[in-house]
Amino acid sequence: MCPSCLSGGIGPGYLAAFAICILFFVLAFGAMLWASKNGKLEGLEDSKFRMLHDEPVSNNINKDGV
Repeated sequence: MCPSCLSGGIGPGYLAAFAICILFFVLAFGAMLWASKNGKLEGLEDSKFRMLHDEPVSNNINKDGV
């Protein structure tokens, strides 16, 4: 933005948008800290390797074939 555009100051819409952005950032940062503290971010790579392993097929098929 040009300096002459800001001569009237920042409007209330910009301040509200900035406040909402700060709020979302704080919430996201808090969620990341919570997830890190509770171990939710550990083992993220395991699921893609787990799908490559064959699991034994169970013989628990009912008479409908499902």
